[in-house]
Amino acid sequence: MKVLKLKIYQPTAHYRIPFTFARRHTYPIPPYSTVIGFICNVLGIRDQQHENFEKLKEGLSLAIYGNYEYLNREYMWFRTLNKDSHVSRFGSQENRFINQLPEHPGGQIPTRVDVLENVKLVIYIGHEDENFIETLKDAFENPSNRIYPIHLGRAEDLVVFEEIKTLNIEEERKPLYGSLKEYHFTWLVDPSRCEKYMNPNFYPENYSEFFNKIQGSYHLITSFYKIVEGFRVFEQIPVKLFEGGSFPLSFGKPFEFIFDENENLPLFFVKMIYPEG
Repeated sequence: MKVLKLKIYQPTAHYRIPFTFARRHTYPIPPYSTVIGFICNVLGIRDQQHENFEKLKEGLSLAIYGNYEYLNREYMWFRTLNKDSHVSRFGSQENRFINQLPEHPGGQIPTRVDVLENVKLVIYIGHEDENFIETLKDAFENPSNRIYPIHLGRAEDLVVFEEIKTLNIEEERKPLYGSLKEYHFTWLVDPSRCEKYMNPNFYPENYSEFFNKIQGSYHLITSFYKIVEGFRVFEQIPVKLFEGGSFPLSFGKPFEFIFDENENLPLFFVKMIYPEG
């Protein structure tokens, strides 16, 4: 199987947990939807009618791994241009001055934002059409069609590519022992709630036992979205966030996975399904 491997360094990153507001929490690695947006930016996809988007959504799989050095909490003002917020702060719609100094219109809200520092990621991109993998590789190496500066997370979370490489993965499994040495975090799909996200080539028969034994926090992670009555409706994938530590042992048949031998990473590929309906 041919896959595209991206090794990425980010000085700062924030992968927002969507239901957090007064303090904006971040995932330790990007969710699938963030990586899909990252790919769309590089391919120059502005809307879902784009030819490359039709190719992308049919057969895309992702595996994401990462780590960071430390977490910083930034304190900042978020602004709103709501009319009532402006009047509450300035006293009238026409006024723009506070203490005889001009201010930005609207209101402002103090917000804390969790920011990851010195982030390292390894992202594997698989696709049922192996020719499309070469298209992706060319786009990342020569992003002439990109829409925005290449970032992952917020617009200011720029990306440094340490490696862009296609791999021919041998579909030979080996037992999984120990732990992830450098890239501690990854997403693991829940087999009991939905098997449609699982590529059977990458998951052993006893994966359900592996998933139940492994430590991690439960999440619903977004992937593709479709526009319904003007709103984005995301496909949500039930996963565990593996946060490091040792992998569980099986006292029967060992847990066997396909590896990237260079990184010694088991490949937990998850299919990206476009929302139905």
